[in-house]
Amino acid sequence: MDREAILAAVEAAGVVGAGGAGFPTHVKLKSACEVLIVNGAECEPLLQVDKELLHHRLPVVLEGIAAAREVVGAKRAYLAVKGKYDSLLRKIKRHLASRPWLELVPLPDIYPIGDEHLLVYEVLGRRVPPRGIPLQVGAVVLNVETLYNVAKALAGEGVTQTYVTVNGAVAEPGTWSVPIGTPVEEVVKAARPLLESGSWAVVSGGPMMGEVVDDLSQPVTKTSKGLIVLPRDHVVITRLSAQQALLRWAYSVCCQCTMCTDLCPRHLLGHPLWPHRLMRALAAGGPVDGEIAAGALLCSECGVCDQYACFMGLSPRRVNQMLKAKLGPSQRIPEFSMSEAIRPGYVDGQVPAERLAAHLKLARWNHPAPLRGMLPGGTRVAIPLKQHVGVPAQCQVEVGEAVKPGTLLGRMAEGKLGASVHSSIAGTVTAIADGKVVIERDGSDD
Repeated sequence: MDREAILAAVEAAGVVGAGGAGFPTHVKLKSACEVLIVNGAECEPLLQVDKELLHHRLPVVLEGIAAAREVVGAKRAYLAVKGKYDSLLRKIKRHLASRPWLELVPLPDIYPIGDEHLLVYEVLGRRVPPRGIPLQVGAVVLNVETLYNVAKALAGEGVTQTYVTVNGAVAEPGTWSVPIGTPVEEVVKAARPLLESGSWAVVSGGPMMGEVVDDLSQPVTKTSKGLIVLPRDHVVITRLSAQQALLRWAYSVCCQCTMCTDLCPRHLLGHPLWPHRLMRALAAGGPVDGEIAAGALLCSECGVCDQYACFMGLSPRRVNQMLKAKLGPSQRIPEFSMSEAIRPGYVDGQVPAERLAAHLKLARWNHPAPLRGMLPGGTRVAIPLKQHVGVPAQCQVEVGEAVKPGTLLGRMAEGKLGASVHSSIAGTVTAIADGKVVIERDGSDD
């Protein structure tokens, strides 16, 4: 299959970045680069999708890597996986002899090694500029599940399933292939929560960068990677839920210990991000200097500052989010420059993943989450027409219409950034509202 045919297949399938914000993959693949980096780091505690896909769907992932490398014209490809997974690394190495262009890179077990800027530095020794992208240093980075979906797209399959790890306070932790649009509650119940109803809460994503799910009827999407079940009074739940209180405390409690800056991964790479200065400016009660406020744009929102570094329980990350929202398009953004080299504390400031899990009181909930196949289907899915960066897909179906897995529900808008959306089950469209297509299952997914 030639380059244009691969791009067309990926676009038609609606492939987006499965491990992040959902940037349309066909757009990313149009870039020419020297190196393709496969992000298999999955640095958030308790999440295991990438590891399970590489263990059980490795040939398909490798097919996706080969196709992506061909499209971007990369001379080399690097598969970056945590070095602690000995058996997985041995399995991957057996496939390298026939792929001399592919190299396995064992990664340290630190957080947030999956961040693109840190990953590029660990793999290539190159630093991505502040507010920059890996392409500026000759690399394109794609997630393992994204490349799995690229391979499926070449076989004409749209993205109708997403792989989700359910972990935490559950009797059967695992990783499932879940029909997109399935309610969060159905996915969680498949793992059998250990606690009584009403006494547990769910984090969508990881415990560091995720969000507490207030409405369990919300659907999983193409970018869903993990559902973490924890007691409602667990520290992770209370911290992720306490945004407004944390902002109020920032005005009066910050003692300027600088730990948030000393452990900030982007700061350690040499980016001009100084979280403690933002906190100091707020504590002073006056207006925040424009240049200092603009530094918030460099924050990756990894959560090291609030979930690990700050012993006062404050959240520089939330402050950065607030400042980002206030920096409108008309405001002048200064030119950012990096330090000449990484900062001296780069190695010592790295956060070991095991220590992070213990600090977050997650050690008892950090279970193996083996691949358990496809989640048994429910009776209803609600599929959002926007699961990606860009504009919503344009609806292509009507209420009462019969659909099957792979039926096009929403087409990417002409000339706009976006991605197409497909049905994940066989059934009948019963509603189109609030940006979602609701489908009732008819019992036949053949």
